[in-house]
Amino acid sequence: MNLGCGNSILCEDMYDQGFRQIYNMDISSVCIAQMAERNKSRPEMKWEVMDVRELKYPTGKFDLIVDKSTIDALLCGNFAYLNVAIMLKECQRVLKTGGYYMAISYGVPDNREFHLIREHLKFELNTYKIEKRHENTNQISVHYLYVAKKLPDADK
Repeated sequence: MNLGCGNSILCEDMYDQGFRQIYNMDISSVCIAQMAERNKSRPEMKWEVMDVRELKYPTGKFDLIVDKSTIDALLCGNFAYLNVAIMLKECQRVLKTGGYYMAISYGVPDNREFHLIREHLKFELNTYKIEKRHENTNQISVHYLYVAKKLPDADK
C-alpha cells in the first residue's frame, strides 16, 4: 500500500519495475482522480480516497506499507502526535505479522523514532540515513528511512 500517495511518481516507478497490485490511497479525491487518470495504462494499481487514520482495509492485508512523507505532513498539522499515533496503529493493524511499514522522511531520528516505538505499537525498528551529493552544486541532501517490522502479537 502506498500511504498518502499524493501525485508522486513513486508508485509508477514501482509498477514499472514489476510490482503490481499497488493500493494507492490519499485523502484528496482530486488527487486520486488525477492519478487514476494518469495511470490508466497500469491497470493493476488501485486508487482509493481514504483517511490514513481510518483505513478501510481488513486486518493483516498488506506485506508492505510505503509512506513517502505522509508522517511528515501529519506532524505539521493540528493534534499532530495524536493523528500520527492513530495512523500508525491503523498501519500496524492492516499489516500482516512480519510485514513492514517503511517511511521515507526528512525528519531526523530524534523527531521520528519516538512515534514508531510508542507503547501502543509492536514494531521492530531500523533506521537508515540516506545521503545524496548533488553533482552540480556539491550539496548533500539527507533523507531517513524508517523500517518498522510488525511483531507477533501486535494485534492483541
